[in-house]
Amino acid sequence: NYATELCMTHGQEGHIVGWQSKIGLRKQQILDTLFVELKDPPHTVQVDGLPDNVVPVYPTTNTVQIMLPSGTKYYIQRKQVEVLVNFAMTDFASQGKTRPDNSTDLHNLSSHQAYYTALSRSATAAGTLILQGFDPRKITSGCSGSLRQEFRELELLDAVTELRYQEKLPKEVVGETRNELLQSFREWKGEHYVPKVVHKAIRWPKRDPLVESEVV
Repeated sequence: NYATELCMTHGQEGHIVGWQSKIGLRKQQILDTLFVELKDPPHTVQVDGLPDNVVPVYPTTNTVQIMLPSGTKYYIQRKQVEVLVNFAMTDFASQGKTRPDNSTDLHNLSSHQAYYTALSRSATAAGTLILQGFDPRKITSGCSGSLRQEFRELELLDAVTELRYQEKLPKEVVGETRNELLQSFREWKGEHYVPKVVHKAIRWPKRDPLVESEVV
């Protein structure tokens, strides 16, 4: 919560504006506190004694257990300020950001959702650079069966919500969980019922039904 309020969660960008160090056990200089000026935070961050949008980043300690072939256990502690040089970031970490110049590497991305996330960070098409080749099948061969199933179930849940709001939903259409509710609704409407507003790309005709076992 502390990190969220200060806009310091993973993926937040910034510039180092100062640091404090201390003397370690071997008389060496050790980084104690890093001061980072946040880049374009969603709101102004104010920490007592520091300029606007400058936040302190303290080291954290992680402990790793190592077991030797003999069975002997050792514990290693690493104390480190958790920042990374921002030469690149994953599609996940880039969510919510907009870049005038967006260099993207699509080659190792696994899905069309990842392609969308990486490319939609660009402010303009002219500012988008694709670094190497990619697999066009990931964005032209249609969505996966599981994603199509998810969209179909959401359409049914939307229909349930609308009918309940209009007070047209029978009392017997109930369910403690999402799957139970879908099963109850389909028992009332019929397994081949498709709401009229469903896009043709995800409609389920009799030859491609929404199989009962998939929603139970």
